[in-house]
Amino acid sequence: MKNSTSQNETEKPQVEVVPLDFLTGDKENANRGTPRGRKMLKNSLKKLGAGRSILLDKNSTVIAGNKSFDEAKRQGYKKVIVVNTTGDELVAVRRTDLDLNDKKAKELALSDNRVAEVDLAWDSEILKNTEVDLGEMFEPIELDNLINEGKGHKRIDKIDLQEPPKMIWILLGVPFDRFDQIQEPLAALEAESEISVQQARSK
Repeated sequence: MKNSTSQNETEKPQVEVVPLDFLTGDKENANRGTPRGRKMLKNSLKKLGAGRSILLDKNSTVIAGNKSFDEAKRQGYKKVIVVNTTGDELVAVRRTDLDLNDKKAKELALSDNRVAEVDLAWDSEILKNTEVDLGEMFEPIELDNLINEGKGHKRIDKIDLQEPPKMIWILLGVPFDRFDQIQEPLAALEAESEISVQQARSK
């Protein structure tokens, strides 16, 4: 690691150790979670320990990581290390007991991503009522499926799509000794006024 030389780089971050019960979960968390994901998170936390940090607001309410926060309480975690930041620095958790070359570290890396994938189930009611511009995060069809179960107002034929191309070219490779078998279908295609068929040989 490079040595820090500037004044800002040498300033120590504000770090607190507080009881886990001092934190409050987000009651309007848009991720309901899944039974399978919750079980995977439980097993991962028990077997591999805590990995990434959770995110708090200035009032110690959990913004991100609510499922990890809840499971840590269930498993009897007592304390949490809080690093105060204004968002212009990355906060890294260093596990001094792990080396990425070790099996346990590799398992934690995979588990972290897989649990996040499996334990995601959006709460449609919270998404409906949020003031956040969801258009920056979801395509119209995705929002329709999440909020209206695909029965909403934004049907596929009403979505602003780019004009489709006028011509799509398809390259078809046929062995020379079987070329005679496709002559009739090719002739039928060439008979269509809007279809162009071009042939070429390759060595």
